[in-house]
Amino acid sequence: MNRNIMHKRDIANILFITCVLALPAGPATAETTEPPLNPADAPSECRKDSDVIDINLLRKRLMETPRQINTWIDNTYGFRFVYPSHLKPSRQFEPGYLENGSWSWFSEKDKGFPLVSLALPGTPQKTTVAEIRIGVSEDPVTVRQCRNLPPNATPDSLKTFRHKDNIYTFFSGSDAAMNKSISVQAYRTVHRDRCYSIELMVYGTNPDAVDPPDYAAMKPDEAMTRLTSLWRQMDFQWLPDMPVRKEK
Repeated sequence: MNRNIMHKRDIANILFITCVLALPAGPATAETTEPPLNPADAPSECRKDSDVIDINLLRKRLMETPRQINTWIDNTYGFRFVYPSHLKPSRQFEPGYLENGSWSWFSEKDKGFPLVSLALPGTPQKTTVAEIRIGVSEDPVTVRQCRNLPPNATPDSLKTFRHKDNIYTFFSGSDAAMNKSISVQAYRTVHRDRCYSIELMVYGTNPDAVDPPDYAAMKPDEAMTRLTSLWRQMDFQWLPDMPVRKEK
């Protein structure tokens, strides 16, 4: 192959990687260099369809590319987060072969209830389903045990950290059977006498078990990486306590 052609392609590849990492992340993504969740967000000059990239045009397009976000506010349970506008939140947790749609994959279904889920786009066959779920429990026993390691979690996955005056625990778990698998990463905290579980869940089916085989589906590891990027972008925050009005 001609050395000049190879050199141009090498430059194009380097610029493409630089372009992806340089995309403006908005206020919720200032601390992450993850690539964008949706390849369509990238300006056309970033795509590897040419050996020639106009750097001045690229800079102009990066400055003009909007990052459309919406805000979810739950005044009842007192939290908010932002999310890319092409994703659609749901108040329901869809059950699957290895999970029953519970408020938390690690807890009994009747001990709490779903609040909101946010799923990444997938193929029509739903071979890989990746979503962030936020659930809550007001059951006194569950609240007391909220930050304990559940029996179905990976024993050495437990971590504890503090974020904005709240103590969180992190743990993970997984399961597999009949060409299906599930992987869950959970963040647990007690806030205003309630147990909250924020879970990154990837539910996958072997692409070869789908008719026709769904090789376009995200791989589970890739899906979890993209969920982690989404979670960082969401900038989850508790709403301030409302002052109690005293009756005159």
